[in-house]
Amino acid sequence: MRVVLIDSGVNASHPHIRELGEVHTPLAVDAEGALSLCEEQEDTLGHGTAAAAAILDLAPGTELHSIQVFRDHPVCPFEVVIEALERALDLEPELVNLSLGTTRREWRGELEGPIARAKSAGVEIISPAAHGGLPSLPGSLPGVTGVLMDAGLDRGAPELRPSGSTELWYASPHPRDLPNLPRTANLAGVSMAAANLTGFLASRTTARV
Repeated sequence: MRVVLIDSGVNASHPHIRELGEVHTPLAVDAEGALSLCEEQEDTLGHGTAAAAAILDLAPGTELHSIQVFRDHPVCPFEVVIEALERALDLEPELVNLSLGTTRREWRGELEGPIARAKSAGVEIISPAAHGGLPSLPGSLPGVTGVLMDAGLDRGAPELRPSGSTELWYASPHPRDLPNLPRTANLAGVSMAAANLTGFLASRTTARV
């Protein structure tokens, strides 16, 4: 099972990563904001590392590739996200975890090409369906597996529920727990719900194989 994670990079030396599998780090955003080849990523935000640990915890042995789009702040030009998505598809994964998005509808046209390409290749893109109460792109678009959070769910037990004329996944917003750190002090949110869903889908697909 090959999964591409588009996020803030991954600290490959973190114990939660080392004990569960190897993470490939082919691309990272440079000081000018462009994606470049790299040998090792730095994750100053910690979000990508937490997402990677959540995926690997639920689906150990996953071949995880990390594309870094965030550096010191959890924002970047959306053009970089579009490029990262295209580069992710070049890696021919089964799943792409895109724990981010935009509420600006003008990006819909730019996303249609990568989404159609993913669908044609049988690649599932997992992304938040809403942010701040507004529909989020690409997670709310047809052809993308949209996810919302439900704090009452276990990390490994997301649920597919009717939502209007479609269905959306609901997943736990919590990452893997850290020793001596209260859950309330850790990262949490719909982006982690996307990572938990990705891990669940990766484990389910691997089990079928």
